[in-house]
Amino acid sequence: MTTHHLTKSNFKLGVECKQKLAYYKAKYPSTLTDNDMLEFFAEGGFMVEAIAHAVMLHANPSAEFEITLQHDRFQARVDGWEQFPTHAVLTEIKATSVESADPSQFLTKAGEVNGGWRPYLLDVTFQVMVARLAHPQLEIRPRLCVVNKTKPTNLEGIYANIDVLDDKDADRDKPRAVFTGDRASLAADHFLEFIDVSDIVEQLMDEVVEASTDLLDHLDGKHTGYVPERTASLCRSCEFRGDALSPNGFAACWGPSPTDSPHFLDIHQGYRSKEQKSVFQQMLMNGNYRLVDLPDHVVDAGGSWGPPRRNQVRVAREGREFQDPQLVVELANVTYPIHFIDFEASRIPVPYLAGMKPYEQVAFQFSCHTLQSADSTELRHSQWLNLHDVYPNDEFVRELRNVVGETGTVLVWSHYEKSTLKGVRRQLRERGVLDASLSRWFDGLVGRESVDGEEVPPSEGSRLLDMLQLSKRYYCHPGMNGSHSIKRVLDCVWASGNFLWSDPWFAEYYRVGDDGRPMDPYKTLAASTDVRLDDTFEGDNGADAVTDGVGAMRAYQELIYGRRRGDELYRRRLAESLYRYCGLDTAAMVMIWRYWLTERVTP
Repeated sequence: MTTHHLTKSNFKLGVECKQKLAYYKAKYPSTLTDNDMLEFFAEGGFMVEAIAHAVMLHANPSAEFEITLQHDRFQARVDGWEQFPTHAVLTEIKATSVESADPSQFLTKAGEVNGGWRPYLLDVTFQVMVARLAHPQLEIRPRLCVVNKTKPTNLEGIYANIDVLDDKDADRDKPRAVFTGDRASLAADHFLEFIDVSDIVEQLMDEVVEASTDLLDHLDGKHTGYVPERTASLCRSCEFRGDALSPNGFAACWGPSPTDSPHFLDIHQGYRSKEQKSVFQQMLMNGNYRLVDLPDHVVDAGGSWGPPRRNQVRVAREGREFQDPQLVVELANVTYPIHFIDFEASRIPVPYLAGMKPYEQVAFQFSCHTLQSADSTELRHSQWLNLHDVYPNDEFVRELRNVVGETGTVLVWSHYEKSTLKGVRRQLRERGVLDASLSRWFDGLVGRESVDGEEVPPSEGSRLLDMLQLSKRYYCHPGMNGSHSIKRVLDCVWASGNFLWSDPWFAEYYRVGDDGRPMDPYKTLAASTDVRLDDTFEGDNGADAVTDGVGAMRAYQELIYGRRRGDELYRRRLAESLYRYCGLDTAAMVMIWRYWLTERVTP
């Protein structure tokens, strides 16, 4: 019989779902092979670790990091450990933000642990439990190290002084980073908060001890009558769900999925109301998982959710795409020239430059495809990428204004571009460089800012048209399965719209895969580059090319601050990969726009 041990990552997974932990221990295949690495880079975890280690070592040169504490079948690898004759300080380092050092921010008004902070604090409590078992003679003082996003730094080159080391070992599957700059200066001007969470740990300790014992009993097979809890929100995104996975953990919990209908878990926006949850439970009890059998009163959720839910179920029942005629009407209301824009921006915990705050937005790239008139035969592409170690938002706005001008409809996909522009406007105003002319341009593009609590209609003065919202209201394809991400919509449109393949605007993206079918244009990006990001970053989705937003952010950081930043050939290839990715994002919008406007014969 296998003797299972419970690590802190095991505990975290088991608290979320016992069966997930069991499948993980049984080495079931998962869709999360690379996601932890992606999240690590996206959140800047390696940067915060490096800064925290440097600050702690300045205060206590004997501080240890990532040591493993073990007692019997419990094991915890702690981020920071400082041992003294009578006590030890245990530090958990997280790349998440606060605005103060007050531990009460982790609690509700009723004194319960806040839901958003609960996973972190359960994690700390588990570590303290193991530390007490391993060192019963010591008082364990836990603290949470997080980023104070209100603290600017006056230090230059913090980010450039973080080196990533490729020294992964059997216990650590992520790269390690070290701060190579002046520790004393950093310790005097850092942006971290080390918050004592002793009282909260005591509040959670009994629960953690009980849960830890229960999870080991479950792994030992003592819960013979256990029935997996099947919930809409948790199971829909289960990492053990996927047709290609074998053995399949999701199927072990749920049984066979429908072969003649999408799964009812995948309804757009899930089950929110009491009535929707009741219908979900009833269908679950009856073993009916067919999306097409959802009652109309559950499908028609009302508000902005109603149209995409109705369209999704409609195409599932009819087996063909649906496009509401109103979509063409909406698209006909644009004002030329029309501009399709996409931005790449970064919000990392470590400021790139002196004077910046943690998580301050840096807009480092845009792409824009422009059509001057409805009968234009030229699709003009403009792009910009920051290539210098400077605060880029001023130049970003100046170049974008030159491209989109003062008139014409600006098409986007999602609210991201609008929120980015609003954030940049706020930053420029705080820096004292938002003059009256630029302010008017912003107002015309994204609407006016509220002043002294004034209510401003969200669409007032805005030139932006969100294609994502049009897709949700008026379009659906069976292959989208409830998702309206631009990549999912493009994949369906590209596969269905063979007239796009020979269009001179898009012909460069037409490639046939090994299966004889046209490739998803985004998958052609990897085949179009010979550049690799630094080898220490391998293991994420797209080490060979920039194919997603996280990859774009990493490539930008590598281009400006990486250890090969002096290699001009490498930098040029990184820039080319960034240009291709961001350019495809706006080309994809044009493809979808063209497809929607083209009269088609529906089978």
